[in-house]
Amino acid sequence: MAMTSKRFFRFLPELGRKLPPDILARARIELKIWLNKHAGTMSPRRFDVIDFGVIAIMLISLGALLFMISEISISYKEITKLYGSDLWLFAWLRVCLEIFGVGDYSLRGSLLLTHAINMWLMYAIGRIYLRKKRDCLLLILLYALLPGVNISAILLYESVFIIFGFLLVCYLQLRFKRIPYVLLIAIGLLDLAFCTLFIALGIHALHKRNNTALITALLGFGINMFLYSSSIHGVPQAYFLDELGAMAMLFSPLVFLYYIYTLYAALARRKDYSLLVLVSISGIIFSLLLSLRQDIDIAKFAPACVVGLPALVYGFYNDMRSRLRIYRTRFKVRMAVIFSVLCVEVFCLFGNKFVYLFSLEPNYARSYYVAKDLAHELSSRGVKNLKIQDSTLALRLGFYGIGAGSGACLYTLDSSSPKSTKSKDIIEVRYLGKLIARYKLVRNNACRI
Repeated sequence: MAMTSKRFFRFLPELGRKLPPDILARARIELKIWLNKHAGTMSPRRFDVIDFGVIAIMLISLGALLFMISEISISYKEITKLYGSDLWLFAWLRVCLEIFGVGDYSLRGSLLLTHAINMWLMYAIGRIYLRKKRDCLLLILLYALLPGVNISAILLYESVFIIFGFLLVCYLQLRFKRIPYVLLIAIGLLDLAFCTLFIALGIHALHKRNNTALITALLGFGINMFLYSSSIHGVPQAYFLDELGAMAMLFSPLVFLYYIYTLYAALARRKDYSLLVLVSISGIIFSLLLSLRQDIDIAKFAPACVVGLPALVYGFYNDMRSRLRIYRTRFKVRMAVIFSVLCVEVFCLFGNKFVYLFSLEPNYARSYYVAKDLAHELSSRGVKNLKIQDSTLALRLGFYGIGAGSGACLYTLDSSSPKSTKSKDIIEVRYLGKLIARYKLVRNNACRI
């Protein structure tokens, strides 16, 4: 039976004690030699106008995401995983809560910080990969608008950290023209999603006839499958269309179609066998092939597809600039339509509360609402402990400091409940003036839950 990741990481300290005593000293010497060898390529450069433009886009993106963190509450699915899962992500988040205190910003802050680093890594890759520096502005704007990227930056998924791992490897390969083998093996131990990295490395090695890279790819893929092959299980069922639709929504349908085209053009026409392109193609193909037999976790495999965005921007500008100016209009219109659809999706994501102006039916973000607003209202009324019928809501309220107790009871009222109840006993949650949820607070001896 395959060793689980938890058992594996418990085994690491014992493995470290068995290593030769001089291995750390030798590693330090090798690192100093490598740094001295590449010192000329690592000299700092001055900031230019493009840098400030990218920083402006990043600040706007981070500001919008901070606003969303203030708007949403922790969901039932998130809090059950936070305190009940042994995955490295939730272990890390629990450490963050212990250090910075319990709250939405301390819970999601590390994800947001990693998102900012990812944007800068994407920009650094664009400076190397794209022909002109100003092309990076389109790249960062596209990355900042992708629905899947924004979701991964604030919701409790591994995606943002997986994106970081892929981007870091691709950046080092492009920057120094070398493959970071140690980093590849290290991140390959963390998650099943990195199996696509070893698939891409194997293709890259076959094309470059690099035996070291090929052996590393085979070894890394084997270790990854040994640790996480239990994730591939169940009775074979086809979820191909479901996963294809989910991937299209995370990218935006028009972006996804154009992305597939540019990746094909990069590989078939330009013969671009960089890890950046191969990782994206491997991620798309592997996840769709796997979906032919089981329902996959799209949050694990979609990040591999994101790193190829520089190829999309390169392909767009390459197609446009190869035409005369009078024939470039259709390419500009094409990109304008893509960005228009992206902006509509971003508005629906960040301004989804406006949906309640048209319909009070629960929308796609309902599971992330109500709990924080209800907890603040209960705190303002001096209620710190209560009984509640809805166990899922009780667990979410506990995150915001409303614990279980016998001091009061909270009943959920539906639309058919009478409106004549005393107003001081009623708690209403309203968004944009619309009544979203209604509760009755009963204190002391009248409580019967």
